[in-house]
Amino acid sequence: MQPGRLFLIGLLLVALPRGAEAQRRAQQPAANLRDIPTVTRTYAITNARIVVAPGREIPQGTVVLRNGLIEAVGQDVSVPTDAWILPGDSLVVYAGFIDGLSHVGIPAPRREENRTESQRRRVENPGNPPPEQAGLTPYRDVRTLLKANDPSIEKLRRVGFTMAHVVPRGRMLPGQGALILLRGQTPTDMVYQGEVSLFAQLEPAQGVYPATDMAVLARFRQLYREAARRRQHATLYASNPRGLEPPPYDPVHAAFFPVLEKRQPVFFYTQDALDIHRVLALHQQLNFPLKLAGLSGSFDVLEKLKDANIPLFLTLDLPEAPKDTSKATRTLSDDSLAARHNTYLHVSSYQDVSAEIENLKARQAKERIKYYATAARLHAAGLRFGFSTRDVKPDKILRNLRTMIKYGLPEEAALAALTIDAARLLGIDQATGTIETGKLANLVVTTGPLFEEKTRIRYVFVAGELFEIKEPERRPRAQPEADTPVRADGTWSCTVDSPEGSVDATLRVAGQSGTLSSSAVPQEHPLENLTLDGNQLSFSVTTNAYGRIEARLTLSGDAAEGTLDVPGIGVLPIRCTRTSGPDR
Repeated sequence: MQPGRLFLIGLLLVALPRGAEAQRRAQQPAANLRDIPTVTRTYAITNARIVVAPGREIPQGTVVLRNGLIEAVGQDVSVPTDAWILPGDSLVVYAGFIDGLSHVGIPAPRREENRTESQRRRVENPGNPPPEQAGLTPYRDVRTLLKANDPSIEKLRRVGFTMAHVVPRGRMLPGQGALILLRGQTPTDMVYQGEVSLFAQLEPAQGVYPATDMAVLARFRQLYREAARRRQHATLYASNPRGLEPPPYDPVHAAFFPVLEKRQPVFFYTQDALDIHRVLALHQQLNFPLKLAGLSGSFDVLEKLKDANIPLFLTLDLPEAPKDTSKATRTLSDDSLAARHNTYLHVSSYQDVSAEIENLKARQAKERIKYYATAARLHAAGLRFGFSTRDVKPDKILRNLRTMIKYGLPEEAALAALTIDAARLLGIDQATGTIETGKLANLVVTTGPLFEEKTRIRYVFVAGELFEIKEPERRPRAQPEADTPVRADGTWSCTVDSPEGSVDATLRVAGQSGTLSSSAVPQEHPLENLTLDGNQLSFSVTTNAYGRIEARLTLSGDAAEGTLDVPGIGVLPIRCTRTSGPDR
C-alpha cells in the first residue's frame, strides 16, 4: 500500500471519533449538562428568541458563548463543534440583570464578643468619638468583606442578576464599593472592578456624634473640606518637599482623595423626599461626583432630580399592605380600596369609628400606589435609572417589577433599567448590558416573556458559567398538635444581638395587633402584617431610624427565637420570653 494512502486512512481514523463526539454533544439534553465534566467553555443556545436590547430582538436565532464572552449572535450563526448545545425552542434570552447597589455577598455583622452595653457607652468624648464608633470607615474595601459562599449570591442569581455593585454595611460612611460577578469560588474570582464608589448614607451613630441626620451632613461637609486641605498639602509636598513638614496620613481623609479628583463618585443612599433634598443641597455646595440610590420617595422631587441630572438607582422594595381582618376590605385590591377614600369624612361619635378605620385603609392604599408608580413617573419625566436590590428580598423582585409595570412603567423601560441603562450609569456598557459580540457572556434564559407571571428562569450565565435554575422543593410545614394550639398573645421580653451589643425590646401582641419597642427605638411602633402560621410568628414595623424591619419568630410555649431583618444592618438574632399572657 502506498504511504500516502496509509496516511489518509490514519487521518480518517483519528477524525471519526472527534466527529462522533461532537454529534453526541449536540444531542446531549441540556438538563444534564451540569452532571457531565465540562471540558469546554463553549455553549450554543439555538433556535431561541433573543432580546438583544430593549426594543431590539431576533425572533429565532443562536447565541454562541466561548471563554466567558459572547462569540456570535444572529439568525445564521454556525454552531461550533466543541459547543454544548442548549435547544432554545420556546425559550427567550435576555442580557443578565445588573444590581445598582446592594450588600449581596456581605454577611450580616455579628455581635462583638465581650462588649457589654456599659462598655459601649464609655466614650471619653462623645462629641468626637473614634471613627469606627462614629460610623466613619470610608477606607474599608468591600472586596475584603466578600464571602463567595454567602447564600445571598445564589438567591439574587436565581432571579436573573449576574453582576452587582456591592457596598459594605455600616452607618454614615461604610466604605468603598466594587462591581462583582455573581459567581466564583473565592472573592478574587468574583471581583470585576474595585474602588468604584465611596458609599454614604444618612445613618446616624448611636449615642455619639453624628447622632442625627443633620449632624451626618455636617460631618460629611467637614470631612470633605478637611480632605481637600490635606490633599492640597500633600500635592505641594510632592512637588517640592524642601522646607515643608511631611503631611500626616489619615485614612478617613485619604479615602476622599479619589472623590476630590473626580475619579470616584459618592453613592448616597436616600429614602424620602427630605433626604433627597438634603443630599442634593450638599452636592450643590461641595460639587462632588454623586449617584443616588434608594429614592423610594422620589415622586415628590422629580423636578429637583431633573435639574441635578445625576445617575439614579431606584429601590425594588415596595410597601406591602398590612394584614386585613375585615371581611369588607380584605379581598379588595389597592385600586379598589383607594377609590373608596373620602377626603372629607368626619367622625362625630364612636358609632362612626368603623367607617373611619375603613377610610384610613383607603388612604393607606392611595399612599402605597404612589410608591408603585414611582418608576413610571421617573420614566415619564425623562429620567434614566437602574435598580437597587438593597432593601428587598430576592423572591419579591420579579413580583415588584410586575407591580411597577402594572402602574405605568413600560416593559422596555423596566428591562432597560435591569440591563443597559444600569450598565451605562455604572460606566460598563461597553462590556455588558446587551447581547452583542465581544461582551461578557452574562445572560438570562426564560421560559417566556420576562414579565409574565407564569414565566420561569431556566438558565443564568455569569461570565460564561452556566447555572441551571431549578424550582426549590417545597416541604410541608409541620403543624402543631391539635390539642395544643400555639398562641402569641401576651407581653414578651426580648433581647436582640446587634453589632453594637445587646438591645432590650418589648413585644406586645393582642389578637391581630400589637406593638414593638426597644432601648434603641424607645417609642412603641405598631406591628404590621402580623401573621401566626402554626408556630411561626411574623410581622414588620416601620421606624424612622431604620426603615421597615421584618421579624420572624418560632414560638415554643413561652419562649421564642428568630431574626430581625434591619435595613442597613442585616439579619440579627432575637430571643424572647413571655412575661404575661393567656396562661400566665
